[in-house]
Amino acid sequence: MLLGLLGGNVAKLIKLPKVTGYLLTGLLIGPSVMQLISADVVSSLSLLNDLALGLIMFSIGGVFEIHHIRAIGKKVLWLTIGQSIGAIVFTSLALRLVGIDWYPAILLGSIGIATAPAATILVIREFQAKGEFTDTLLTVVATSNIICILTFQLVYAFGNLGSTENIFVVFLRPIYELGGSLIIGFAVGFIISKWEQHVHDQAELLMIILAGVMLVSGLAHSLNLQPLFATLIMGAVTTNLSLMHRLVYIELRQIEQPLYIAFFVLAGASLHIELLPALGLAGICFFIFRVFGKMLGIVIVAKWLKLEDSIKKYLGMSMVVQAGVAIGLVDLINRDNPELGNIITPIILATVLLYETIGPPIIKYTLFKTNEAVESDT
Repeated sequence: MLLGLLGGNVAKLIKLPKVTGYLLTGLLIGPSVMQLISADVVSSLSLLNDLALGLIMFSIGGVFEIHHIRAIGKKVLWLTIGQSIGAIVFTSLALRLVGIDWYPAILLGSIGIATAPAATILVIREFQAKGEFTDTLLTVVATSNIICILTFQLVYAFGNLGSTENIFVVFLRPIYELGGSLIIGFAVGFIISKWEQHVHDQAELLMIILAGVMLVSGLAHSLNLQPLFATLIMGAVTTNLSLMHRLVYIELRQIEQPLYIAFFVLAGASLHIELLPALGLAGICFFIFRVFGKMLGIVIVAKWLKLEDSIKKYLGMSMVVQAGVAIGLVDLINRDNPELGNIITPIILATVLLYETIGPPIIKYTLFKTNEAVESDT
């Protein structure tokens, strides 16, 4: 935490987002460079990661206010579909052209849909970005991860057609994961919304939210569901049913910053710099064409719907950063099919290092270009 705080302040001095400083600090002190913290230590602190990521998704869920979604829902839906199709089509075709078989190429394309919500929201908060572009970015980032999980599971199920006996179970997995996550997130969010109406102490309110996030995340992990989606739904339900939802987010700000710093330092320590030399032509194609596909998809939809120029110019490049969801899907492949994992893992882990490094500064650039950010003094 202390080193991360120092790294964040150094990054600010050279006009980079603090989250970049946190990540690079973790990379520097982690197993790949100085080895001040080992891979076992990083793994043993997974609970801290789960809590921080749960709070981030809970906060993003706050964007899904009903009146707000009614206003931008159609736009967000088509933008999400456009960038998702662009990512999977261009990434898959490029990988196939350099010799990757169709199945792993399409799997990699589906993973390419995911965008990291954690880095996105921290950059937005650091520079106090507000406005239609910022809201659209957050909402598309959240929904793109849902589309990513669903698309990946369907592609993965199709690839297992010849080797899986219980094929109906395979195809029902996405429904189970997203449906179960929806139920858990909604139930806990509903209970919290009712409970807080009888709470007058802010410390107790904060404890209820933290406990709720931990409960949802823990249940999702235990039942093999999607904790990110579950905590997102919890945040959306709390926002729409709570009488004090704005106070809830103000209270969370009191404790979340140290957690976020630790989360990104640990995320940086988990990056694999040793994989960069082995990135290869396939990794370079994934790195380039995933971003190109997202940007082209956004441009086509923006022109079709006659959206504002800021969306057309800057939304696609704002979705470069990638991390947690992609790594989680790679872990699933490695557990089920190590041979397939040997193809996919080096590409994803090496490009995540690059995306996490360049992504936050790009988000900062787009927020200032759209005039929705202000320079931070803290």
